[in-house]
Amino acid sequence: MVIGDHGGPNGQVFYANMEPEPRQGPVQGPDGTENLAWFHTLAHGLFPYHFDMVDTGAEATAMYVTDYSRVDWELAEEAERKTMPAPTAPETFSDATRLTYVVGSSVMGGMGPDLIPFSETDAAERLAETHGGQTIEYDDIDRTLIEGIRMTGMG
Repeated sequence: MVIGDHGGPNGQVFYANMEPEPRQGPVQGPDGTENLAWFHTLAHGLFPYHFDMVDTGAEATAMYVTDYSRVDWELAEEAERKTMPAPTAPETFSDATRLTYVVGSSVMGGMGPDLIPFSETDAAERLAETHGGQTIEYDDIDRTLIEGIRMTGMG
């Protein structure tokens, strides 16, 4: 299986005093170190993994996700569904805790419904107005929200 040709936001997370177990293969992080916690989806990969790590006592030192305010993007139409692009260059990532997310829109990530992050709140609001959904902040993202996205396909 080849992973990489997909749509939607990517994410990476680092933890204090530990290396996370590989999930989707080693990828070089923005600081040049090997980052083993790289995910090609937020709702189906990054956040479930992060919540599981927190349950074991792990403390995240940094979490980065695709920032669509830093990307010139167009929606791709794949099998009648609109999908965000999946840029992976270091400059397309921002601190996940400082972004506004669109949840519950008709715009898909790599594995279906996902959180779509923006550093510019007005850009997130425009996406939600155009394609449905609502905007939320990082602190609003919890296990219940993520399970809702994963189980029902909605945020």
